[in-house]
Amino acid sequence: MRTAGSTWVLFDYGGVICTDQPDEDVVALAAAAGVGVPEFRDAYWAYRLSYDRAELDGPTYWQKVAAALGRSFPARQTAELTRLDIASWLHLQEGTVSNAPADVAEVVAGLPVARRFAHCAFSCFLGSFKPEPDCYRAVLAMLGARPADVIFFDDRPENVAAATALGIHGVQFTTPEGARAALTGHGMVVSPPG
Repeated sequence: MRTAGSTWVLFDYGGVICTDQPDEDVVALAAAAGVGVPEFRDAYWAYRLSYDRAELDGPTYWQKVAAALGRSFPARQTAELTRLDIASWLHLQEGTVSNAPADVAEVVAGLPVARRFAHCAFSCFLGSFKPEPDCYRAVLAMLGARPADVIFFDDRPENVAAATALGIHGVQFTTPEGARAALTGHGMVVSPPG
């Protein structure tokens, strides 16, 4: 545990550490589901936060997606959708906190990049997701940190606003250069890339 007054830097996973799901990956998921992209996206996100919070396991999530699409996915199709979904969240950029279901969290936690972080927090293990205050409180407890001791980067303004409301130094991630400037602005020494 770090001492009081030390600074933690906390990064969101999707959209900060890794890219958002590439369009071609969403196209592949929609094709595997046998539907067009717009209807797939609607069904995919309709239950995603419940999946990320671990209220649904993988097979149940995919059956809810199927039902929303007026379909039924056999086990083989569910396994393929799970495989494609996991792969869609592994396009890396570089403590991370992420809204992620257990299927994705377990793979991400095993990636070499995860070893760079003292802690990796996933919504499925916290029982809450960003921007819920309980998600940030759980992460603060995990870190043994006060809100003022944490700088949090996320690509979504609502997640940054929620963290800031709790006293965490929230920064909306746009570019690595912007992140370096924000860290420098908080008095942290940041090495240039390379």
